[in-house]
Amino acid sequence: MKRFLLPLLFLLFIPVLLFAMDFQVVTFKTENAGRVVFNHDPHLKKLGNNCTACHKSIFPVSTNVPPVTMADMEQGKSCGACHNKTKAFGVGECVKCHVVKEVPIEIPQFGTLTFSHNFHLGMYGCGDCHNKIFKPGPGNPHVSMKQMEQGASCGACHDGKTGFTVKENCTKCHAVKDIAFTADALFSHRFHLEMYKCGDCHSKLFIAGPGSKRHSMRDMEGGQSCGGCHDGSTAFSVKGDCGKCHTATKDIKFKETDAVFSHKFHLGIYRCSDCHSGIFVGGAGSKRYTMADMAKLRSCGACHEGDVAFTASGNCGRCHKSTKDITFRIPDIGSVAFSHGLHLGMYKCDDCHNQVFATGASRKSFTMAEMEKGKSCGACHDGKTAFTASANCGKCHPVKDVTFADDARFSHTKHLDMYKCADCHSKLFVAGPDNKRRSMAAMEKGESCGACHEGNTGFSVKGDCDKCHKSTMEIAFKVPETGVTSFSHAFHTGMYKCGDCHNGIFTTGAAAKRYTMADMEKGKSCGSCHDGKTAFTVKENCEKCHPVKEIPFKESGALFSHKFHLGLYRCNDCHTKLFIPGKGNRRVSMVEMEKGKSCGACHDSSTAFAVTGSCNKCHNVTKAVKYELPESTGSVLFSHKVHISKGYNCGDCHNNLIQAGVMRKPLKMKDMEEGKSCGGCHGAAMAFSVRDPRSCGKCHSGKAGDNPSFQEGGVPPL
Repeated sequence: MKRFLLPLLFLLFIPVLLFAMDFQVVTFKTENAGRVVFNHDPHLKKLGNNCTACHKSIFPVSTNVPPVTMADMEQGKSCGACHNKTKAFGVGECVKCHVVKEVPIEIPQFGTLTFSHNFHLGMYGCGDCHNKIFKPGPGNPHVSMKQMEQGASCGACHDGKTGFTVKENCTKCHAVKDIAFTADALFSHRFHLEMYKCGDCHSKLFIAGPGSKRHSMRDMEGGQSCGGCHDGSTAFSVKGDCGKCHTATKDIKFKETDAVFSHKFHLGIYRCSDCHSGIFVGGAGSKRYTMADMAKLRSCGACHEGDVAFTASGNCGRCHKSTKDITFRIPDIGSVAFSHGLHLGMYKCDDCHNQVFATGASRKSFTMAEMEKGKSCGACHDGKTAFTASANCGKCHPVKDVTFADDARFSHTKHLDMYKCADCHSKLFVAGPDNKRRSMAAMEKGESCGACHEGNTGFSVKGDCDKCHKSTMEIAFKVPETGVTSFSHAFHTGMYKCGDCHNGIFTTGAAAKRYTMADMEKGKSCGSCHDGKTAFTVKENCEKCHPVKEIPFKESGALFSHKFHLGLYRCNDCHTKLFIPGKGNRRVSMVEMEKGKSCGACHDSSTAFAVTGSCNKCHNVTKAVKYELPESTGSVLFSHKVHISKGYNCGDCHNNLIQAGVMRKPLKMKDMEEGKSCGGCHGAAMAFSVRDPRSCGKCHSGKAGDNPSFQEGGVPPL
């Protein structure tokens, strides 16, 4: 008897083993009431691990299940079939399923305040507010404070009886803080709330929030904004007590001119109102003035006119604490540097400013032609006071050697020993980025460098390549059909001169033209030498120029070996009869190969092994296949390794039951139950049945791949 008792106990525990796994937690995103979390595990324990108790009667396993409302559930549909206060708690107990959280409310004229569900749920049930006062979710209309005072929204309870009134308890919901303004002024809500109520200012004097309007001091002096109280009677006046709000003044630095204005120094002599807002308008309305304006008694010049204070003209160093070198970006020349340090050793500021040069916004740029007529730098650089601007370009304009893309170099230093700048600029070359690049063919016709380098004035551009091109470089051609092809200058220059190929066979630079293999076979481009006589022919020696490589097919784990096949065949045996090389090649299914296409042209069991039945000769690696399915179903991971270990061959399933690659067709569980796809075996006695509801978890995991039973190489429980 004992011998039969142990196996019997083991059989009794088989259902426990089958369901000793974590089932998926499903999250539903409701339109109006946030997230609802459904946990399979506690429900399966109540139902004795019987999936079909709910599926397919109450919840069909499908992606097209229509949403169910709370009203539907209250009538026994969906969750309401059990959650009816008899079998389980009723659907009216909202927070057991609906996650509640603190709700931020954006108020157009006041910023954000937070409504606390946790606090209110300590006193009320969900149905007390939803849906009578508030619709759950983001669709609630904005309600004004005036409407709340009349009983709408929060005002339904916050009426002074049920809860505190919305009318005079603003700070219980709206957080207030000190407000810092750009002019170092600080408004303290805390200080003012000790004397006034919110309604004394809002919205009579101030519109709260981002719609608030900024007012100038002049507006305030007219009774607006802070000036509504700060009029000298109710509170100190905005007009003469600046320091009571603007607690910190700072020195103002003018970055462009390195000038500094010291508030601290001037406040030792004057009051704020002596300058603001008569001479200076502060803040965003402030206007910048030129030195010429100041000379006309505007801005600083109102006092700095020589009597009240030192004059703005002629005392530059008193405000402008330092000078800096100026870099001029000239479109056709590049950067030109002007040194204040050098010139201040010989001149005073007002020798140039504002007679020769207007500073700041009034500054004007001058051309070289204007300088030659005495304007700008040309006022001194005329050949008498200082070197002339027109004949000494290199003293201001830095010159450098120019390197071109093909390692050709032009030396300014060498040419300036023989020529002046004007000999070339702007007759032959427009200086700077607007200069036009010329081809070697154009130079051979006398353009650009070819104007001098024609064989008489200087060496010819036609046959003396290495005098400018200091080195040759290896060229990589990105050929769409075959990948990158390399051309070696170093190899070819060992046998030929540059002129043997350029510009007769190959045009260089922007004029270069790409040729096809068909063109080369007719003697063009590389084919002019690679014709089978002078050098190997382009027709039958593909791999000498085009690198070949092993091609892995990631999806199927197949590998095509160029190296192996080139030991038996030439490139043109396959290309382009069977395969178009490169990205233009079309992927062919196994069914098409069996009909003689692609690899199947040779792999027909006569020329080479057949594509049918010899899978592992090409597909050396099999891998797990992941089927991405909806959250409500759970993803499936199919293991090739497990099935091969059971004694099956590829041909047992492919292509009878399951089409591989692009021919694969998705099937439903209903199809499998009728013997299609996996159901060919998992529908009869050969393996567990897809019809058995207790076997769902053997394929469908909670999170695809998380279940160790479904990892590649793992064996599902039997």
